[in-house]
Amino acid sequence: MSWIALTTLTIVLVMQLIVAKARLQKAGLLVLAASVILVFGWAGYQAFQQYYLWKNNEISQFLLPPYQSLDYFIFYVRTRFFNAYLLSLLIGLGFLWGAKKINQKYEERFFEPIEPYLLATSIFIVGHPLWLFYMIILLTLYLFINSLFTIHNSLFKKGETPRISLYYFWLPAAISTILISKWIEALPWWQIFKF
Repeated sequence: MSWIALTTLTIVLVMQLIVAKARLQKAGLLVLAASVILVFGWAGYQAFQQYYLWKNNEISQFLLPPYQSLDYFIFYVRTRFFNAYLLSLLIGLGFLWGAKKINQKYEERFFEPIEPYLLATSIFIVGHPLWLFYMIILLTLYLFINSLFTIHNSLFKKGETPRISLYYFWLPAAISTILISKWIEALPWWQIFKF
């Protein structure tokens, strides 16, 4: 699944870099919807392949109807291919809603119109529990950049620190999280977050 996630994020990042900001602003919902379709479409394909593999194996065919209830297979593919993305989709939608509400309350001060969608898409695509590490990477990056600006402004007395936009960081942070996921999964406390 990681190659689907990396490809999707890379395509959106390239679009973000080459398409004018004004034209891309209205594509946020489309980006999120396309990501959901791609990820769940791939998960559905994997579920179909799993069924086909079990059905054509002399031992695993006993895990399918008429020997077993279809519920066992549905439970298996749901937990194996869908659950992590269902949960991350809910969390991503929660962040989308919260970011839009905060932005609306403070007169579009925090995010450009597409940024909440980029955040939601990134959280969804990295899946559960990687979204936790994505947020840690993103916040660390933001604090580092903000610290550099603050130090620069204090040394050169440039006035107030400007607002730092994460417009170009949402997707690279998600790509980085996926790229280092093998090392993250090797951590001893990884199983605590996984279900």
